[in-house]
Amino acid sequence: MIRIILISMVFLIVQVVPSLLLAGNRQKGDTHYTQRESRKERNDHDENHRRVEEKDSEGNELTGQAAAWLLVSANLTVLFSLLVKGANRFFPLKPQTKSLIKAFNQAQKKYLMRFHFVLNPIALCLAFFHFLLSSCRSSPLPEWGLLLVTAMVVLGLMLKFRASPKSMRRGVYRIHTSSAAFSAVILVLVVGHLMVD
Repeated sequence: MIRIILISMVFLIVQVVPSLLLAGNRQKGDTHYTQRESRKERNDHDENHRRVEEKDSEGNELTGQAAAWLLVSANLTVLFSLLVKGANRFFPLKPQTKSLIKAFNQAQKKYLMRFHFVLNPIALCLAFFHFLLSSCRSSPLPEWGLLLVTAMVVLGLMLKFRASPKSMRRGVYRIHTSSAAFSAVILVLVVGHLMVD
């Protein structure tokens, strides 16, 4: 968990520090940053840009929200499982309570895992369309999030259809089911989209 926090802090520093340095140079009045456009041209350009963004943002928002809700619903079973494992590990529970929680976890996996295998690839396709419709110049974290989601979905499909060699299956399983990998994907997606908004 500490590694995930450190990695996310490195990503934030890499994103924020260069923009702060550039902002400081602009405030000092360097001649390199003087603009030669008239105020009217700038206002016209901003107005046209705003109209195009408003037109495109509807498709962006729809695909982004659909992908997000599909990812959440597809991975509810994973979240339940992580919560159950955490409760069993960190809370002093009675053996009866532990066995009841374990039975609940097995039942929810039995009924919800089929949605996990179907909805995640669909969510990935929607996320890809969302990526194509949007243009983010302020941060590369949403692209990293898309790559991480793609990697997790591909690893999951490799596990489901036994597409990896036997020697690699254990490693693929460990990466795909790792709580650190799951947390990293969520963290990168959330932080990346917060920086864009």
